[in-house]
Amino acid sequence: MQPDTSTKNRMYLAVMLLTSAFASNHALADDGVWYLRAHSGLSQLSDASGQTQSIGSIDGKANIELDSGFIAGMALGYRYGPNWAAELSWEYRTNDSQVTLADGTQFSEGNYASNIFFINGLYHFTTNTSWEPYAGAGLGWIQEIDVDLEDSNTELSYSGDGNIKAQLFAGVNYLFNDDWSINSEIRYGDFGNNDLKGEGIVGNINSVEYKPLTLQLGMSYRF
Repeated sequence: MQPDTSTKNRMYLAVMLLTSAFASNHALADDGVWYLRAHSGLSQLSDASGQTQSIGSIDGKANIELDSGFIAGMALGYRYGPNWAAELSWEYRTNDSQVTLADGTQFSEGNYASNIFFINGLYHFTTNTSWEPYAGAGLGWIQEIDVDLEDSNTELSYSGDGNIKAQLFAGVNYLFNDDWSINSEIRYGDFGNNDLKGEGIVGNINSVEYKPLTLQLGMSYRF
């Protein structure tokens, strides 16, 4: 049995509506779209050193041994079309630390942590599949960076802020649909040497290097 004329008209209308919706979604992606991203992952830092001033009666070199740590963050971005995007992001990271001062005094507990805001630019490579590689670079402003020296009897904290340095990153998105995606990413940042002042205590730890390497997973929503 062949469909009657009214059934054919309804089928034609349904196809046209679906086609229109599909075209509308892709036009939105081509014209621009906002997105939110949340991410977390593994923070890796090489061991660092600094120059202490007036930590008790101790001046001289301090060695900072660092373990693998944790990172969490969020980003608000705008996708200008199929390839280019820009975003404002925030991240918090912390790595456990053990600090040895010039006279051999050791602080076996503590952490080296930061709070950083970024402006990033991204380029997405066209693949015509659900996998979308990308690369980018950005500038980061350290809102706060601090190292805590702790043992069973003592807790000392030294912090700084204000450095602006660069980062590079690359990753890949997997697109579930036009709205949701997950991503895996590697990042490297160079935040130079930082001077950390005592928080409510006398003393400084100067010229402490901060060059984090990050492996992270994230989820994004386009709206």
